[in-house]
Amino acid sequence: MMHLLLALALLAQTGEAEYSFSHVIEQGERDGSFYVTAYLSIPHTSLQFIKQDSVYTARYHVILQLMDRRKNIYGDERFGDVIVTDANTAKSKSLAVTETLNVLLPRGRYNANLSVAALGATRRIEKEFDVEIFHRALGSLRITDANGSRMLERPFDSRDTMLVSVSVYEDGLDSLLLEITRPGAPDYNKTLTEPDSQASWSVALEDFSSGDYQLWMKAFQGKKAVDERKALFVLRNPFRFDPGRYEELVEKLIYITTFGERERMKSVPPEARQATWDSFWRANDPTPQTDYNEELESYFAKISYCERNFGYGDKGYLSDRARIYMRFGPPDEIEDHPFEPNRYPYIVWTYNLQGMQFIFEERLGFGEYELVYPQGFLSPW
Repeated sequence: MMHLLLALALLAQTGEAEYSFSHVIEQGERDGSFYVTAYLSIPHTSLQFIKQDSVYTARYHVILQLMDRRKNIYGDERFGDVIVTDANTAKSKSLAVTETLNVLLPRGRYNANLSVAALGATRRIEKEFDVEIFHRALGSLRITDANGSRMLERPFDSRDTMLVSVSVYEDGLDSLLLEITRPGAPDYNKTLTEPDSQASWSVALEDFSSGDYQLWMKAFQGKKAVDERKALFVLRNPFRFDPGRYEELVEKLIYITTFGERERMKSVPPEARQATWDSFWRANDPTPQTDYNEELESYFAKISYCERNFGYGDKGYLSDRARIYMRFGPPDEIEDHPFEPNRYPYIVWTYNLQGMQFIFEERLGFGEYELVYPQGFLSPW
């Protein structure tokens, strides 16, 4: 029996972000002191909104706490309020509130805890990490868009220009080398000679493919590397409407439309396809005041996931596993049973919050898994 706890991995692939927050930790030196700064982005879905009169209000409490080996504690905290005027904005996955926490502290090693509490609810989200503070040639890497905004609400995509910058605390450095790597993709290398106290690189991402990337910054005196910093960033190229695939894309709306709606959309003349597509997704955009339609991106991210993972020998986005995945999202736990005596290979998906479990069997030997429990669950579809 293999117990595969895939919730976090699937979470990253589908864009579902509930009861979580994004953060970046940076550290460096300022006026002879050391600092740690936490930048947070808390999506509305992680807060507890309460309707009061004609508005929805949520309150939260964020804390950054660092404890050294002698149990001395350093920290910073913020209380905040979010007020919105409609329910769709309150439950938006793409809208978020940002906070910055900053702590000055002496050199040493620290156990750090960053937490977000949704006031009025029992919900508290915590993340723990270790920090080592000492004098270094380089501060933390800062990764932003071209306007200097940290990308906490969404991944980078190929339309973005990324700005990578770093503080230089050591005099006499001859050069800095920036490397961007990802398995299976060409490496990006760029050298800056005689760097100033603030060094930066502008990287156009138009030729970068989707994936998880690692950045390395190396500081050199002559040919000797005296310090290095690393950071990660994620690039996800967005869904792009292709008029040449219009009927195929309309058919993939099977989980959120009726047969009649899809037939009406496919019956429009070619010159009206773009307008018809845009009109459909505007009507299904929970936050039309933003340029980013999280429902469209999330929906086709899940369709793509189903095509990649349930397509070998199975029916891709039309498979039984896809029909469950599109409705409930990634399971909390997957049990894979490929070899058991006197039984077909089977997979068990468990959804803890819903209290539901689904069992899929591969009866034909070609990789197609059919839902066998609960019996009849997919019949109404």
